[in-house]
Amino acid sequence: MVATAKLDLVEVMDISVIVPVLKRFDDVARVYAEYRDRVASSGKSYEFIFVIDGQPDYPVATLEQLQRDGEPIEIIRFGREFGESACLREGIRQSSGRHLLFLPAYFQIGGAAISELLDHLDEADVVAARRDRRADAMFNRLRGWGFQKMARFAGAKYDDPGCLVRAVHRSVFDEIPIQDEKQRFLPLLAEVHGFKVVQLTLPQAESDAGRPQHKPGVYFDVMMDLMAVGFLVRFMQRPFRFFGTVGAASILSSLVLMAFLLFQREVSNIPLGDRPLLVLVVLLLVLGIQIAAIGLIAEIVIFTRGDGKQHYRIEKIVEHVSADA
Repeated sequence: MVATAKLDLVEVMDISVIVPVLKRFDDVARVYAEYRDRVASSGKSYEFIFVIDGQPDYPVATLEQLQRDGEPIEIIRFGREFGESACLREGIRQSSGRHLLFLPAYFQIGGAAISELLDHLDEADVVAARRDRRADAMFNRLRGWGFQKMARFAGAKYDDPGCLVRAVHRSVFDEIPIQDEKQRFLPLLAEVHGFKVVQLTLPQAESDAGRPQHKPGVYFDVMMDLMAVGFLVRFMQRPFRFFGTVGAASILSSLVLMAFLLFQREVSNIPLGDRPLLVLVVLLLVLGIQIAAIGLIAEIVIFTRGDGKQHYRIEKIVEHVSADA
């Protein structure tokens, strides 16, 4: 759970803009000026928190000069790289805003779209941006299409996990902790917990279109995370449904193959002792029992070690008012 004690000690802002600085970043002064102007146009109080993930080449001096000039900037720098999740987690902990706006250290969407993102905070708990990639390079569009299909497999309706632009009510993080690299799938996790989530299709920044995004290994990691999140969302509370189904399918396959071998033995008088298929039958049977047992053990662990924490969220309660009142 994100600590909120800081809210009682300092002036509470309307919006805390958290900018995690990873390996990719644009000109810091230009990025800040663009973001600041768009957030300031909303008429709400704001602060900026730059969390630098151990990047020695990042121009921290520029941020410090802006800070000395009176800009509402807080700078946090890690001694080494800890990843995006650690940056967001520390940014949230140090922030004081009622609403949180996550923006990358480079332009992903057009600056004017930030105002539209903030406007939808009145009707949703999480507002996620989706880039309109019609002007993007073919490879980037194909990659985005692949992520979209994998997101559908995981049960997500939010098809641009690579877009870091999100506006979130602070209360969301009282129930959804940021851990590992699962922050990319915050809209899915928030919806599972009962929060209202809106996805907006916003213009992609010209500097982002047509530009190679990450190394191939990053895409593989995101796919693995997406599969893990999909599994956790679907089967965290009922793991035996997954493991039991896989185990039952393996056992059933072994029984069908065994019946086939016995049929050949009785009808065609084919001996079983030297049949490699018999080894497969035994392997499938043992494997199926083991997989099902894993699911059963997981169910026992959840039942006996569960913390009792609710996995749902009540939006409102309408109480009955008697006519006599």
